[in-house]
Amino acid sequence: MGVQGVLVYCADYRCSHSVTLSADGWPDDLRLSDIEPRFVCRACGKRGADVRPDFNWDGLPVAVMGYR
Repeated sequence: MGVQGVLVYCADYRCSHSVTLSADGWPDDLRLSDIEPRFVCRACGKRGADVRPDFNWDGLPVAVMGYR
């Protein structure tokens, strides 16, 4: 798919820690679902993550609406 970056979200919904990572070092045939159990959150220590492609890796940050 040509994805160069990924978004990694902690598997614990109460933590909601997230990080963006470069995927350049991973093989093209790697399935994101295969690496999700390998991540450990640095904020809460929970094992597992939700990993998604970051299609806006090289683009400008997109402003999003937040909650008040």
